[in-house]
Amino acid sequence: MLEELIGHVIASAVRIVDGILEFFDLLWAGSRSLMENSRVGDSPLQAETRRRWDRFYERWFWLSLLLLGIAAALGVGWEWW
Repeated sequence: MLEELIGHVIASAVRIVDGILEFFDLLWAGSRSLMENSRVGDSPLQAETRRRWDRFYERWFWLSLLLLGIAAALGVGWEWW
């Protein structure tokens, strides 16, 4: 019982963080496309920010897979969105 509850909490947290990141990614995709249409290149600050977010998304992908694997091992059978 406790293991299943922990698994549901982990899966819920992953879903919430993934939804928030997807929302911000949609906002940033719109602003990036507007900037690409209006300017030729990125400033060094924008390039560094983009690299940081890319690293963050890559790490989040592997962390979320690990967390969902743990939740599945605890017996949580939950469909995504």
